[in-house]
Amino acid sequence: MRKLVFLTALLLLFCASACAEGVTGYSYDFFLERYAENIDFINDNAGRMMLPLVPSKRDAGWGDGREYREITGEWLTVEILLEPVNDIIESCRLTLAAPADMTYGSSIHRDFSTSGYQSYAMLMAMDPGETPYDRYHLVTDVESWLATGNDFQKQIGVYSLHVSRSGNMVTML
Repeated sequence: MRKLVFLTALLLLFCASACAEGVTGYSYDFFLERYAENIDFINDNAGRMMLPLVPSKRDAGWGDGREYREITGEWLTVEILLEPVNDIIESCRLTLAAPADMTYGSSIHRDFSTSGYQSYAMLMAMDPGETPYDRYHLVTDVESWLATGNDFQKQIGVYSLHVSRSGNMVTML
C-alpha cells in the first residue's frame, strides 16, 4: 500500500510538472522588462530619449479570462493577447503606418520615427537573445526583407513571426 501511495504521488508530481511545462512563451512581465532594456539600448545607440510606452488593459471579451494589452497611437498600434492563467503572451500584433504626406525632417517624420523605434523595441522583446544587441539582429533581418518587398517569416523561440507590408502599413504578428 505504501508503495502504491508513493507511486501515485510520484505520478501526480510528474503530471503537474508536465502540465506546467505545457505553458510556453514569455510572461507579460518578462516582455516588459526586455522592452525597457531595448528602449535603453536604442536610446544609447540612436541618440534618442524615449520612455517605454504603457499599454492599457482590457478584457478580451471571450469570458475565459484572456486579456489584451493595447497601445493605440497615431502611427503605432500594439495589441498583445495574454492567456488567462499565467499572463503568457499568446499573440502580439504591431502595426506601424507611415503618414502619406510625410517629409523628411518634419515634425510628422520625427513622430513617425519615434513610433518606429518603439516598434523595434517591442519586436526585439519577443526575441530570445540574451542582450539587446543580440535581439537587434531581428530588426535588421526584418528591415532587409521588407526592402525586397516580400513578406517576412521567421521562427523566434516559441513564436512564429510574420511581417507583411501593405501600402504604407507594416504589420508584425
